[in-house]
Amino acid sequence: MGQRFPFANFSIDGKVVTVIMVAESGVATPEMAQRSMTAFKQRLKKDDIVLVAQGVSLSPTFIGAPGYVDKLKNMQLGGVQWGQVEM
Repeated sequence: MGQRFPFANFSIDGKVVTVIMVAESGVATPEMAQRSMTAFKQRLKKDDIVLVAQGVSLSPTFIGAPGYVDKLKNMQLGGVQWGQVEM
């Protein structure tokens, strides 16, 4: 059994964008963020993905296409109905 990650789908600009919550360490450096993004894209066979991490400051960090990140950046994570994806 693999690791489970919270995810939610959002409609942005007519596309279904999958937001996946990851540990802060998964996006701590640009290299780690790229590796995490690549792994999720390959596993889910989907390009419209945004990663989100919430660190000790409780401010979410969004990683993904700038247009998607801009529309999601003020989202309150506590109000999202999260599902689970297994990797």
